[in-house]
Amino acid sequence: MVSRHSMAGKLKEQLFCDILICGAGLAGLSLVYRALKSGKWNDQQIILIDPSEKVENDRTWSFWKEEHLEFDELIFKSWDKLFVFSNNGERIPLNSGSYTYNSIRSLDFYRHVLAFLSLKSNVRFIKEEVIGLHSEPSVCIAKTARYHIQSSYAYNSIFKKPLVTTKHQYFLQHFKGVVIRSSELSMQLNDGYLMDYRTPQTHGTTFFYTLPLSAETCFVEYTLFSKSLLIAEAYDEAIKNYIRDVLKLSTYEVEDTEFGVIPMTDFVFPRYEGRIVNIGTIGGDTRGATGYTFTNVQKTISAILAAWTPGKLTFPLKPTMHWKHRLYDSILLNVLDGQEYAGHRLFCDLFRNTAAHHVFRFLDAETSLLGDMHIILSLRPLPFLRGLGKVVKAKLFG
Repeated sequence: MVSRHSMAGKLKEQLFCDILICGAGLAGLSLVYRALKSGKWNDQQIILIDPSEKVENDRTWSFWKEEHLEFDELIFKSWDKLFVFSNNGERIPLNSGSYTYNSIRSLDFYRHVLAFLSLKSNVRFIKEEVIGLHSEPSVCIAKTARYHIQSSYAYNSIFKKPLVTTKHQYFLQHFKGVVIRSSELSMQLNDGYLMDYRTPQTHGTTFFYTLPLSAETCFVEYTLFSKSLLIAEAYDEAIKNYIRDVLKLSTYEVEDTEFGVIPMTDFVFPRYEGRIVNIGTIGGDTRGATGYTFTNVQKTISAILAAWTPGKLTFPLKPTMHWKHRLYDSILLNVLDGQEYAGHRLFCDLFRNTAAHHVFRFLDAETSLLGDMHIILSLRPLPFLRGLGKVVKAKLFG
């Protein structure tokens, strides 16, 4: 990573590397960690750029899994009994088969990965914001306030909302989560509420995601699928009402909080831009129908590393998400947008009529067409036929 100075508008330090990682979140850190653990990038000079020092637990990644997955050693809690609650209070136990539901705290992930990277002499971490990134025929160029960086390849996970048109649906999955402590908590430790719709559905598809962490602590997350955010106080009020009215807790302490927004869209994010590979949400690794990202990121990284050939512009050609699953997502988002099939009813029907392990496999894009049909036929068909019509119309005439 040689440096010199040049004049380009103002004095910037110029750096050179083989691989540039823009964004040190789940996708960027997973990629460089796994590439170095596998030995594939041990001879590459690597620069990571991110404005954050990654010293806070800013989010929790949750995912279902059946077998070993990358970073299993960082899982802090798993649940093997899952439930969905309808808006009128029906308790729907889920048949998860051999799947478990798991959570990883971001701070545990950051500490683990950064400790490993700190021992690597070929990795440099730059605490700055990327203000420009583009690909030229033979190099990638990134700019920060201080640096002008030239690399052979760049992997970018910095999300920027795309310019969506009427052809696309663009929902937001927005949520506020709290870790609470109460001696009154009575949930079983292995029981997780995957979707608890016992809350008003005023702002769109709205549910709580409730996971016990210990005998006296619980993670409670208020989640909405809609096209606009709420005022800050609305999230707090809904959480307070749920804890009081549903969990029946009169006294509790809030130990931690997190807030996030994830796009749920049928916009097709470009994976490649010349020598730039987009990963994470900006690369299309967030499932449009659910907002889940963790497993898709690891699949994408596995494909990148399998295709890696030093000195050659070799990228995996097969997309992580098959076109049929992108179509399913687009139809579902149109159904939610049309409000003919309320989201809380749709998802309760799905889990009431289909074993959860089939649903999980479907949402991981690992089902056959026959398996897809079994799930699709478990729901009311007319709203989905109309949703398909809207998709076709938007693509042809939008």
